[in-house]
Amino acid sequence: MKPATSPSSPDSPAWIGRGSTAILPPPEYWAHLAQVVSGPQLDQLEEQSKQRLTEFTPSDLHGPLATALDLLKRFASDGWVEPEQRHRCPHCAKDLDGEEIRVLVCPYCGESYSEHGGITAETVFVRHLAPNRSVDWVVAIHGMNTSGAWQEAFSWLFSTTWGRSVPVAVYKYGIVIAGVVMAWRRGRLQRELRSKLAALRDQARARGFEGSPDVIAHSFGTWLFGHLLEDELARESDRLQFGRIILAGCVLRPDFDWKSVRDAGLVQDVLNHYGTSDQIVPLAHATIWDSGPSGRRGFDGDQVVNIRAEGLGHSDLFSIDKYTADSVTYLANSYQKYWRPFLTLPREEFLDLPDRMNPGTPWRQLPWALRGTMFPFFVLPLVVAIVTLFVACLGSYLWELRGLIAIIAMVSFLGVTLLVGSIAVVALWRRLRT
Repeated sequence: MKPATSPSSPDSPAWIGRGSTAILPPPEYWAHLAQVVSGPQLDQLEEQSKQRLTEFTPSDLHGPLATALDLLKRFASDGWVEPEQRHRCPHCAKDLDGEEIRVLVCPYCGESYSEHGGITAETVFVRHLAPNRSVDWVVAIHGMNTSGAWQEAFSWLFSTTWGRSVPVAVYKYGIVIAGVVMAWRRGRLQRELRSKLAALRDQARARGFEGSPDVIAHSFGTWLFGHLLEDELARESDRLQFGRIILAGCVLRPDFDWKSVRDAGLVQDVLNHYGTSDQIVPLAHATIWDSGPSGRRGFDGDQVVNIRAEGLGHSDLFSIDKYTADSVTYLANSYQKYWRPFLTLPREEFLDLPDRMNPGTPWRQLPWALRGTMFPFFVLPLVVAIVTLFVACLGSYLWELRGLIAIIAMVSFLGVTLLVGSIAVVALWRRLRT
């Protein structure tokens, strides 16, 4: 069996002659082959390959056997299959090994080979793909300030495209506004998520689902889930474990320590699907403690499969109202083209998903005061002051304190203005340096 070769290697264009019997040929290979071999037999072979068949014969390709054999030999010379000589009984069509072809009578049907025209021989082209990964159950965690309507559509896709029922647990933590900047509120939401996931795990095991759940999370849900994983690392027992993880609109730091999480067995693999026009994610680093724009640029390193969605915004990947050029909803396109293959294919194959794009340079944090650390101390007093002023306008008792309240509001407003201005100056300075 040949080792898999990266399609991005500069010395292996279109995988010609450098294929592997352990993975599927990429689209680039078929496009190249179509330039030198054309016709319905090539289309049939490509379709059979995409169906993950492990054996091919000339008779399976409709048309002249000679051209079908030549095509399969070309397929083999490029490294995607290996030819094997097969012998069969002419009566029952059972495969015969070396010892069985030396006798005169078939050991399976008892018929004489010679009475039925003799043993038949055929060249079969085989490959050794790993079996599809089984999805046991899934947890969907929505983002902040949404009802997570996409979760229902996502559950429907699972139930209608799988050959069996796959339970999808939809976790909703409610509408969160100021809570994202308050440490105690984030901590409470994180603990509630942990309790819910532990309860779901116990319930799933009681119903016979022994595997770890896969997870798909969006926006602030990715922050909660990522920090839950960091807490699990510190646990000595009863750790929660998960399968494959899909993140969208992610607000975790781009240098998040996925290697330690994976080495500890807490997750298997991670896919980060990010939109290049996401206007929400860049704000997270300045407003939420220990966060970052991984949902706009991808994660650093080689621990995560980063998928680039050109021109898409914060929630577009889940949209059931927007359509691609092929009249497919954005959610269905995300699921069919990226998420379902990631969840089901062997690792050697999902690494070749289209539109992979890692960051070109390592991520750099904002200065300490601008990393979501000082923001709550200015914003929360400002909000309280504005609300109090509003109440004061309605009540004569609080009206006497309007001068002090106005001073608090002014100081808070100046603090927010200073922070925003500092962020803009730092961003401009970095842009000028590059």
